[in-house]
Amino acid sequence: MKTDELNFLVVEDDDFQRQMLANMLRSLGATSVIGAGNGKQALEIIRGVSPSPVDIALCDLNMPEMDGMEFLRHLGQENHNVAVIITSAQDSKLLASVAKMTTMYGIKLLGAIGKPVMPTQLQELLAKYGDAEIKRQQPVAARSFTLDEILQGIRANQFEPFFQPKVDLKTGQLVGAEALARWVHPEHGVIGPNSFIQQLEQSGNIDNLTFLILEKSATACRSFHDKGFKLGISVNLSLASLDDATLANKVAQVVYKAGIEAQYILLEITESAAMTNVAPALENLARLCMNGFSLSIDDYGTGYSSMQQLTRIAFRELKIDQSFVKDCADNEALRIVIESSIDMAHKLQVKSVAEGVETQQDWDTLKSMGCDTVQGYFIAKPMNETVFRDFMANYSQRAAHLLSPSGQKEGKLKILVVEDDDFTRRIILRVLHDSGFPDTIDVDSAEAAIRLFEANLFDLVITDINMPGMNGLRFVQLIRAGKTHAKPETRIVALTSFSQTEILGTALALDINGFLVKPVIPAVVEEKLAKAMSERLHLRPPVAYEIVKTELESLSGNENQPPKIPHGAAITQENRKARNSNGKLNVHHLALLRLRPGMLLTEDVNLKDGTLILSSGHTLSELSINRLNDLKELLPTYGIAVQEMSKDS
Repeated sequence: MKTDELNFLVVEDDDFQRQMLANMLRSLGATSVIGAGNGKQALEIIRGVSPSPVDIALCDLNMPEMDGMEFLRHLGQENHNVAVIITSAQDSKLLASVAKMTTMYGIKLLGAIGKPVMPTQLQELLAKYGDAEIKRQQPVAARSFTLDEILQGIRANQFEPFFQPKVDLKTGQLVGAEALARWVHPEHGVIGPNSFIQQLEQSGNIDNLTFLILEKSATACRSFHDKGFKLGISVNLSLASLDDATLANKVAQVVYKAGIEAQYILLEITESAAMTNVAPALENLARLCMNGFSLSIDDYGTGYSSMQQLTRIAFRELKIDQSFVKDCADNEALRIVIESSIDMAHKLQVKSVAEGVETQQDWDTLKSMGCDTVQGYFIAKPMNETVFRDFMANYSQRAAHLLSPSGQKEGKLKILVVEDDDFTRRIILRVLHDSGFPDTIDVDSAEAAIRLFEANLFDLVITDINMPGMNGLRFVQLIRAGKTHAKPETRIVALTSFSQTEILGTALALDINGFLVKPVIPAVVEEKLAKAMSERLHLRPPVAYEIVKTELESLSGNENQPPKIPHGAAITQENRKARNSNGKLNVHHLALLRLRPGMLLTEDVNLKDGTLILSSGHTLSELSINRLNDLKELLPTYGIAVQEMSKDS
């Protein structure tokens, strides 16, 4: 469905911001846009509009009478078929929490945007609406069966393993599959595990299913090997089964009978039940390891004492639960949990496996974190043995598809390296090529770079600062002020040394997108480039760059002199007073991690040696906050003085 065919509702208490969002939507093609000043008004509109029902609602959170969260709760409870975009200046963690709450209410959430909202962000989220009709995201209730019906299905051999591929993230190679139990019911079709696992565990009958699936999985594994596919198969083993001290021997017998070696069967220990009798459980697991089986701790972080189990048992694999993987690309807290789990796995010398990978973004995010193996719908859904055999036979084509999006995206990035030192320039080029950026041109001077701009457009410029002739700061100044053929918004990363603090303040004033410190480290280059290309860049008027002083003492061979505070270097904007409704000024000293775009500096920000970086009155942006974090080792530790609006003061 096209944008001009959709009906929009903007729920925002601030008249100016509401009008801005409406204008933004119209600029993107919307023809039907109405506004509401709070959640109560929005609900009245949604309930009352039948000829033209609302398709998408843009919703602020902090509003009078009925705030955004209450509005979303009513929207979900009343089953309105409305997609939602959350817009708010609140903390990103709070936004992520409200986003999760929204989906739990069954609402189709297109995304959450921090204010100020940019047209490109809005356009990306509107594209998610798609052509299909919006469907409520409520989980399908599991069909109910009695225990007798389930056991009868097991006796009738109606349960089958469905195989979901496991893929190495670095190489894209198919390295195994997990066998997932499915009930192929003669009347109801394929039934998922939510309809039978819990009843079997609670009744003490889970072993009946476990050994049936294990036997069929081992037999399938043998047939895969016979066809030339030397894969390992993972089979789930409930903690509830480990009370039986003879379990390990029974497992070994089933696998050996199928004619498969133990090393090709990985047992995933699920934590849906607590380990009650620890001693026999540990004996079983130790015996399985001794017999050549590998063990995996499944759904790490969601069950019973996962961290304690890691210290007790010789696991070879740690599986990160899909509840952490979903939305991890947009949720900082989830990323931290996943990164710490991957780091811990590597320190324990075990493989990290992420399940629930559903998008290219999930794949790329996990790859950047160093995860070893993934599985999920992005690769393939679980499939029966026949379909999985075909999948393996045709996997090479699928592997090319999995690996190509990232490579194509990186290859499209055109980079210019400006560095007068031949050795340093060669190192940077090698690092860029090894990191997947082949479209790179290098020159040895700013003058040569400016000539290149006449016939070339670059996405990113990496420039040295201290160069003969035109120095790098003057070069950046010309780009930002629109004095070259390059786009003023071209992303720029500066090559410099943190010992030249005078340069750092001037570079900030020119809105660079990052610092690369010599000597260049490959891992740091990838991280810096990713940040440079993803952060928001809001340029100031050209005159703001033209007045920045770029001819500095430290670039004139006088680096041993005490640094002078460059009065023209720091970024300065109109010194406005932020006051609340009662006229009171709210001033805070905040740590870097708590700074947010839109906050206003109440004091100058200086490096430890006195070099001025940002002037009082500067409104913080994502760009300036990122640069302050780049320089955090050089900043005083008492915090940054900011002021913000507060309704409580």
